[in-house]
Amino acid sequence: IAPNVTKLLAKLLSPAGLLYIYLLVTTVAQGVYFASGTEAPPGFTLIDQIGYLWIVGWWLHVDSRKRGIVWLYDMGLFLSIAWPFLMPYHLVKTRGAPGLLVILAFFAAYIGAFLLGATLYLAVASLNA
Repeated sequence: IAPNVTKLLAKLLSPAGLLYIYLLVTTVAQGVYFASGTEAPPGFTLIDQIGYLWIVGWWLHVDSRKRGIVWLYDMGLFLSIAWPFLMPYHLVKTRGAPGLLVILAFFAAYIGAFLLGATLYLAVASLNA
């Protein structure tokens, strides 16, 4: 395998890469459910929430180790309750102002994926009408 492909695969299979992939896939699905006017199945909602917390926890663990940050004793509980506050705090604390760009990219990916899912559903629905 070419070195560039190996580097790309390493980035995609890193916790940060998988977090973005997971976010994109599940949020496109949420956009489809929203545009269709149907509620997501309970199994999807459960897997979405558990999977998201697991990947965020994995990313936070790897990133903290890389940057020499000590974790709390019960990080799982703290993460499940406070992840919306913990992640931005961690990003700004470890990266400074560029951490805000990471947060912005995360929100842009979320909104873009949601709109993509809704648009795809509406486009396919109009073809079938």
